[in-house]
Amino acid sequence: MRLRARLAARFVISGALLGLLVGLWEGRLLYCVPSVKQFLVVDSTYVIWLLAPLIDMVWFGAIGAGLGLIAATGENHRARKGIFLAAVLMACAGAHIGWAAHFVHTHSVNFQIYHRFRDILFPLIRFGAGLAGALLVAYFLRRQISPWFGSDRRWPLRALAKALAIVLVILTSGLIYYLWAPNLESTRVRANERQAEGRPNIVLITMDTVRADHLSAYGYRRDTTPNLARIAEHGVLFENAISASSWTLPSLSSIYTGLLPHQSGADVFRPLNPGWKTIAGVLSEHGYATAGFNANYYYGESGWGLGNGFGTYDDDRTTLLYNLSRTLVGRAAVQPVYQNIDRYDAFFRRNAADLNQDVFDWLRDKPSGPYYLYINYFDVHSPYLAPAPYSHRFGRLSNTVVRRWSSKGGFRPKHPLPAADRAALIDGYDNSLCYLDAQIGRLVRLLESTADGKNTIIMITADHGEAFGEHGAYQHGNDLHREEIHVPLIVYGKGVPSGKRIAMPVAVRRLFATVIDLALGNQVPFRPYSLANYWRQDAPQKETEPVLSELSASSSGSHAGEISLVSARWHYIVKANGEQYLYNWAGDVDEKDNLISLLQYQPVVRRLRERLRRIEANSAGPWIGTEYLSALGSSKLTANEGPSITSNVTDERIGAAQAYFHPVIKASDFDLNHSEKDLLKTLPYQ
Repeated sequence: MRLRARLAARFVISGALLGLLVGLWEGRLLYCVPSVKQFLVVDSTYVIWLLAPLIDMVWFGAIGAGLGLIAATGENHRARKGIFLAAVLMACAGAHIGWAAHFVHTHSVNFQIYHRFRDILFPLIRFGAGLAGALLVAYFLRRQISPWFGSDRRWPLRALAKALAIVLVILTSGLIYYLWAPNLESTRVRANERQAEGRPNIVLITMDTVRADHLSAYGYRRDTTPNLARIAEHGVLFENAISASSWTLPSLSSIYTGLLPHQSGADVFRPLNPGWKTIAGVLSEHGYATAGFNANYYYGESGWGLGNGFGTYDDDRTTLLYNLSRTLVGRAAVQPVYQNIDRYDAFFRRNAADLNQDVFDWLRDKPSGPYYLYINYFDVHSPYLAPAPYSHRFGRLSNTVVRRWSSKGGFRPKHPLPAADRAALIDGYDNSLCYLDAQIGRLVRLLESTADGKNTIIMITADHGEAFGEHGAYQHGNDLHREEIHVPLIVYGKGVPSGKRIAMPVAVRRLFATVIDLALGNQVPFRPYSLANYWRQDAPQKETEPVLSELSASSSGSHAGEISLVSARWHYIVKANGEQYLYNWAGDVDEKDNLISLLQYQPVVRRLRERLRRIEANSAGPWIGTEYLSALGSSKLTANEGPSITSNVTDERIGAAQAYFHPVIKASDFDLNHSEKDLLKTLPYQ
């Protein structure tokens, strides 16, 4: 019996020791290599050095226990049996290393990890190769190895067990410390020496994936957002705010910089260029404490340049669960178990309550003086599975429907979804929106209750909308129809009038100039571009320039980039493949009637197309993302880099506000092979 116990203990301890070594290797890999090749910063923190070894020690210890039980069974405990089982343990380590290295440039969540036969075959092939290699080594070194597996061989089991126990305690203590000392990687800054006393606090909230027509304040049939409706009643609501694109990164980049996507360059394969000035960067230089809190675990990450300029930027890379998701065990075991047993979602996703708590902690300990606070909520993004009790507020969306929807193509199903499934998806979306509304209401009430609550301006918008099959597509990033670019925009707080509604179309990217104008006043001459002109008594109420939106082919997946122009009456869309759309959106809000082929509207089409080309051609340069202009069909236009930025801040060209800062832009070259591009196009979260 003691002999059997010693044999089993050998494999348990050997497995744990091997797991420690593999975990250290995996920790180094994940700490040094981002999950996306283009990230400007690695999306793991130092906790990965604790987490990966701990998980792998437990994992390989469990494998060793299983092999140890096999080794201890039967009456015959020959060395040959032990050598073979040790080779199996080494083969498991080889498969683990090969699989982890394969995943390193893959996004953290993959709902279809075992979807195809080759997904299962991949680790099995590596296990087989590792086993063959280990047995081959054992054969040539059998004389040296065999004595170590003899039943009479004494191993220092007790000493090894004590050493591994100490390592486990150290790793576990480190994890506990990390959990009790959140945001250790975030840098808290004191207000700049250039004091900004008396300046208002600015809170900018973006709700990922929220279309305006599903909000109560915008006339939706369901009371999804009573808190936002209350805020709108005491502030200014823009009825026709238009996002710069229909997916996250270019839209947020446009809010951050005031630029169109073809100017900022942010795209599927390219982060926001650090040379552009962001809201956070400008306000930080003028004495504001700046903090950003983001729950979008892919296109909201600091790796895409969205943390630039912030003193504190808290994204998912700081959380323990996200770091777990980057490990092989997290990807290949925890995520599939979670999505099959609990909910069809990422197990590490932060909801609004979690994000609010981090915001509250920052507000409690923030530096003195004015602050700029940015919050990006992610709760309304697919798969629309709201937490209880909001999970059945307007109807219940089941995991089964979500899984079936995903299996049919998700973005553009080959066949129309059953009416019941589509209705369930909308129910889930509205449930999620209602939950988010409650959490935003909680945040606003806390801000109002603070000592400087009356000196705070709150702006609430979205990065883009969401489609539910209105034009054959679901989710977003598919095209530039109204359901994907019409977003809410509400401004509330100090100096903002109550109950005012603005009907004219406005560009959400103008929040860049608006925030800086409201925060700094005459220190920076951005008033001509500010949306505050719409509620100022002394501002001229003239018809504004039509609003442009852009979508590159790389993000739409349709191989046809497109550009949209929204005027006071018309919505004109042109695609690189020649397709065109014209809607009289003032009377056809759902954009069901395409007027492009009707003879009487051809003068309107020509006028809008010429105006679109003129606005794009005159946008300030340099242009980093010229692929966004492919729909214009002019090689001459898309080849140049636009009129250079000058210091004339009264210039009305798009992007002229950046001229004040004289940015130095260096276009980065991110070369990807075809397999990497195909991989990025399959990512479920944008």
